[in-house]
Amino acid sequence: MVPSTTVRRLLREVRELSAASSNPNPSFHAHPVSDEDLFEWHFTLLGPPSPSPYAGGLYHGRISLPLTYPLKPPNFRFLTPSGRFEVNREICLSISGFHEESWMPAWGIRTALVALRTFMGEQGTAGQVGGMEASENFRNVLAKSSRQWRCDGCGGKTNEEIMRDWWDICREKGINVGEEVGLEELPEGLRLGFKDQIGKDEKKKSTERTTPSELTGHSESVGNRDISARNGGTAPVAFKGTSSTSDPARTNALSEPLAEASNAASGGASRSSSSTPSSDTQRTSNQPAVASSPVARPITAQSTTTIPTSQPPRPATPMLDKAISGLVLALLFMVLKKVLYNPNVIGYDY
Repeated sequence: MVPSTTVRRLLREVRELSAASSNPNPSFHAHPVSDEDLFEWHFTLLGPPSPSPYAGGLYHGRISLPLTYPLKPPNFRFLTPSGRFEVNREICLSISGFHEESWMPAWGIRTALVALRTFMGEQGTAGQVGGMEASENFRNVLAKSSRQWRCDGCGGKTNEEIMRDWWDICREKGINVGEEVGLEELPEGLRLGFKDQIGKDEKKKSTERTTPSELTGHSESVGNRDISARNGGTAPVAFKGTSSTSDPARTNALSEPLAEASNAASGGASRSSSSTPSSDTQRTSNQPAVASSPVARPITAQSTTTIPTSQPPRPATPMLDKAISGLVLALLFMVLKKVLYNPNVIGYDY
C-alpha cells in the first residue's frame, strides 16, 4: 500500500509541473505517463546552451519513482540518443537510486531535472554506468535529429511538438522562452555527478588543502628524531626567543642541566670540564648558536632526558644452590638403596 504522504507529495509535484503552475520552467516538461500511475513519468529536456554540443537538442526520457518517494530518490534513463548517456539504461548519478545516501527528501522532480540538465553539459566520464563518450561532431548530429524523435507513450508526438506546446503555456505565464535557455543555479548542497568521480574530486581537494607549513613541520620532526638517535637519545634543544644578550641569568640556568646530562653520558669529561672556571663562560658564549637552531622546544621537567647508570650485577639467588643440593641428595639416596637392598627378603618374587 502506498503511503498517503507519498501520494500527496506526487499530486503536489504534478501541479507544479503542469500548465496550472504559476512558474513553469521552459527548459523541460515532465508529466506522469497516466493518471492511474503516478510513479512513471516522462520528460522532455532542452539541451544545455552553446558551446555545449547538445545546444538546440531536445531529449526524451523516463523517471521511475520508488513507492517510498521522496524518502528514496528516483531513477533516470534517456530514450533519445544523445551521445552522452546510453539509451534506455538507468544512469548512475549521485542523486539517483544507485546512491540513496546522497538524496535529500526536500528535493523533487523539478530540482532533479534542473541538475540533470546542468550535468549533461559537463565533461563526461567513460566507463560509468549509463554514461558514454562520443565525439563532439557526433553529438551535434544527434542534437539536430533529436527534435524529430517520437514517443509512443506521449501520443506519438515529437520532442519538438511537445516542447512547442509547453513553450506556448510558458509565454501565457509571462516566462521568456528561447532556444538558448541558460542553466539554472543548483540548490545549496546539491552536487550532481557520477559518484566515484565526486569521490576523486573530494580527495584531490583534501590533498590540495595540505599546506607547505604542515609538510615542513613534519620534516623537521623527522629530522629531530634522526639527530636524537645519532646523539644517543638526546635531542638538540633550542630556546625560542632567548639569547645570551637578552637574559644571561635565564640562559645559564637553562643550559647548566643540559650540559650536566651530556657530561654524565660522556664519562670522565664532566669532571674535567666542571673543575675549570672557563667552562661556564664557554657554555654561555655558545648559547646563541643553539638558539639559532630551527627547532624551538623549551626544556620542561617532562622533556629532560634521564640517562640510565650502570648497575652491578645481582648476586645469584640461593634457590639454585638449594635445587642442586636436593638433586645430589636424591641421587645419593638411590645409589644407597641399590647397594643396601637385599633381594632374598621373603615376600618379593623376581
